[in-house]
Amino acid sequence: MHRLMIAGLAVLAGSMTAGARPPNVIVFYADDLGNGDVGCYGAADIKTPNIDALAAGGVRFTNYYAPAPICAPSRAGLLTGRYPIRCGMSAAKNVSSDADSPGMPGREITFAEIAKARGYATAVFGKWHLGSTADTVPNAQGFDLFVGHHSSCLDSFSHMYYASEPWFHDLYRNREEIFIDGEHLCDIVTRETLQFIDSHRDSPFLIYVAYNQPHYPMVAKARFIEMYRNLPRLRQFQAALVTMMDDSIGQIMQRLRERKLADDTLVFFASDNGAPNKSKRGEGGGRNTPYREYKRSLFDGGDHVPAIVVWPGKVPAGETRDQLTIGMDVFSTIVDAVGAEPPKDRVIDGISWMPLLKDPGKSGHDVLFFEWDNQHGVRQGPWKLVCNGLINMDEGRQNRAKAGSPDYMFLSNTVEDPGERKNLYAANRDLGDRLLKMHEEWRAAIAKDPTASPPFDAGAGKAAPAKGDE
Repeated sequence: MHRLMIAGLAVLAGSMTAGARPPNVIVFYADDLGNGDVGCYGAADIKTPNIDALAAGGVRFTNYYAPAPICAPSRAGLLTGRYPIRCGMSAAKNVSSDADSPGMPGREITFAEIAKARGYATAVFGKWHLGSTADTVPNAQGFDLFVGHHSSCLDSFSHMYYASEPWFHDLYRNREEIFIDGEHLCDIVTRETLQFIDSHRDSPFLIYVAYNQPHYPMVAKARFIEMYRNLPRLRQFQAALVTMMDDSIGQIMQRLRERKLADDTLVFFASDNGAPNKSKRGEGGGRNTPYREYKRSLFDGGDHVPAIVVWPGKVPAGETRDQLTIGMDVFSTIVDAVGAEPPKDRVIDGISWMPLLKDPGKSGHDVLFFEWDNQHGVRQGPWKLVCNGLINMDEGRQNRAKAGSPDYMFLSNTVEDPGERKNLYAANRDLGDRLLKMHEEWRAAIAKDPTASPPFDAGAGKAAPAKGDE
């Protein structure tokens, strides 16, 4: 069905004003980057001059949430503008890294398909992690060019997937396996992005730069590791990977300036979820300061992450926005910016940021909902409810408050208590119960939504994902 709708959008492309070039679009998406890992968000020990420059030249968001606290559903929400459980993601199982694994359903419409119908050249470089079947790979989801990996993570030099057996090589150009042994994956992503800009400088392009940094395995280049030799080891490797990614962003932004494209390019930067807790895989050097907990948790450390937008002359420089925003909004903002219409045959949950970017008095979302691994979250205004949330993750990956215990229903005022340390549920039971009822109604409405895609694991049982598929 959606291919017919896309064909209709292509007709609109021919009606664009003659001589008026729409903006190029670049989406930088970090992997497991915490709020406390970026200079402009308060990190004093990690150098991120290029991300900081984005914030200085654009708008930095302070109440932005990833669509989910884990990789694949977060990426699906970003690309489609729909809550993960509406666009075919499971609420309990991440997309598998195994070959020929299902993922985001082919009927979903990505921002790449919207842009492509408007005459854009489209590319994704880096991590996909949304399926590896014929109908779920990037080339089937609107991207003209894909150079990267389908799995959740790779060794950056061998491009092997070692997170769980069977091990396999996973570096592709479109559907062809390629071997560039010994070159760091971040350098490959950078080079391919620069080449794509040069090849399409005379017409509009959209590039999704999907870094695998600073996700484990914590493999950085020596010169970046040496920069942080005085930091504790876990923090050293986190810092090296973050600065390496920052350096890549700097090279890409410099190329836009050299080609006189910077003023005509809409740039997004965000992280897919918060930094993970300490593990034997080398994780634990990331920080989600000032937020509580880590990746996978619905407390804010899991999904309250950095986000920045830059578009010289169209978006103010050096400002912040504290409206409630979420990753699905990137889809809607791109649709708005490129002059397209949002799909009419399905529910779109994202909103365009263009009004609030131009006018700080404009509102964002009234309420946001979250669902992952039997955790339930709601944020409305300053109030945040987490039910059955993962807690005390420094002590164990699956710690939860037991049902019936005081912290099973955790209500906080995130303005007064951004670290979600004080549970106000007992004193505000009516408010907490109202938020939980809103979540139940949201979940029920999606279950009845005829435009929602069935979860990719429907009928697959409750088998846990491989440990590496995070």
